Amino acid sequence: MERTRLVIAERDSSFRKNLREMLTQAGYHVVGDAEDGMSALKLVRGMQPDLVLTAANLPGLDGLELARIIEEGRLCAVVVMVDYGERDLIKNGDRWTVPILVKPFDQFQLLSVLEYSYASFSKMVNLEQEINRLKNDLEARKIIERAKGILMKVHGLSEEAAFRRLQQQSMKKRTSMKRIAEAVIMAYEISNNKSINELG
Repeated sequence: MERTRLVIAERDSSFRKNLREMLTQAGYHVVGDAEDGMSALKLVRGMQPDLVLTAANLPGLDGLELARIIEEGRLCAVVVMVDYGERDLIKNGDRWTVPILVKPFDQFQLLSVLEYSYASFSKMVNLEQEINRLKNDLEARKIIERAKGILMKVHGLSEEAAFRRLQQQSMKKRTSMKRIAEAVIMAYEISNNKSINELG
């Protein structure tokens, strides 16, 4: 089983080292660490980890902004560590959905939040992919229906025969029925435009 790949962003080098050791012992594969936000972002884009554990108070690009970039880009799961006095930072954004760890925390809290974050991110990505697939299926169905209507009108075919013709062409050309349907629609529109131009 593949180990979860993780990037740590923390300005305190000794704490960063402790986190690396703790997470490695827990079975995570720490693929990189950084002491500032821009370096962390470069690491994330270059290494494509499964998870990022970042402190909120990073130099340059702060950890909260880093987390927003990662979340909005769906780059990976992310957890933000905040000091006890920084808790109010996360209340400024109504849409804040990234898991938070308040320092100090123990190993159990750390691992629990990381596992929750990774599981939630994976679930969200899978859901978004499913929604996109359904949207694409619906779009393809509408295009196929329109092409069927054209074939029925132009060639006097039944609905079943029109669908079968699209299906056969799809198999023959080794391409999707949507592509064949789009070609039928385009040919029909070009033919109609040509007829209109001839009338003009």
